[in-house]
Amino acid sequence: MARVVRDAKAAAGLKNKGFQTPLDYTEPVQKDPLIRPVDPRSVRLQLQRRSTAEVQRHPFWQQAQARLSDRFSYIRPPSGARFDHGIEMLGQPVNLEQGSQQLIWSVGLLAYLSDLRATLGFWSSRLAPSGLLMFVTFGPDTLRGLAMALGDTAQSQHVPSHPDMHDIGDALVSLGMSDPVMDAEWLEFTYSTAESALADIRALGGNPLTGRPAGLSGRAWRGGVLQALEALRHAGLIRLSVECIFGHAWARDLQSPRKLDDPGQERPIVWAPKNHRDP
Repeated sequence: MARVVRDAKAAAGLKNKGFQTPLDYTEPVQKDPLIRPVDPRSVRLQLQRRSTAEVQRHPFWQQAQARLSDRFSYIRPPSGARFDHGIEMLGQPVNLEQGSQQLIWSVGLLAYLSDLRATLGFWSSRLAPSGLLMFVTFGPDTLRGLAMALGDTAQSQHVPSHPDMHDIGDALVSLGMSDPVMDAEWLEFTYSTAESALADIRALGGNPLTGRPAGLSGRAWRGGVLQALEALRHAGLIRLSVECIFGHAWARDLQSPRKLDDPGQERPIVWAPKNHRDP
């Protein structure tokens, strides 16, 4: 996407040289990395067909939740009100008072949203001072191999893309969250047949991309997808790679005095390596 910029100073210089036409040039407009090209209505319809509770129990999300719980075991848990904002609550109204929650926990919800920034902002506003936010979502490498095999290198037609953990971490900082920690882990799922792999992918919720091909897909398309999955077979098994992004951050306690030696004036994001553990 680009916008046209009229450069008055450059145009004046050209006019002095005998040119009468103003100078126009295009300047790229930076897209918000937390806005995804997915249709929210399509997301809701596809999840309703499958039952959001069943999607929440998908092996991908079960593995992600187990690893998020493992990270939580190394953190001092806050006491008080807890709110679980998972996939099963997608599209449902949430009535929480500002600053009322000591812990907000989310497994997978961000992966189905078109605007992640709005939900992160909602979570941060509902946390009490020193409250904890913990979440896991998909990262940009999720099903990347399948997208490449389908020729969807931009991931704009067939395989949805997901934001990078650095962009999510930056958003947490901009919201005033304290001590954000972001890390990623790659999970591999193996299948003996392309049909079983496709069933698992479809069970995640289908294709909600705004740029997806119009109309219903037929047998020829299904055959092409199965062929693409076969291209991912290695050592006898089809292998699907899923990138899980884990994040946690604390709501800043504005009532607590800051120490002179406290670098918390603007605490940097910790980009943790795989299998990171908090002290």
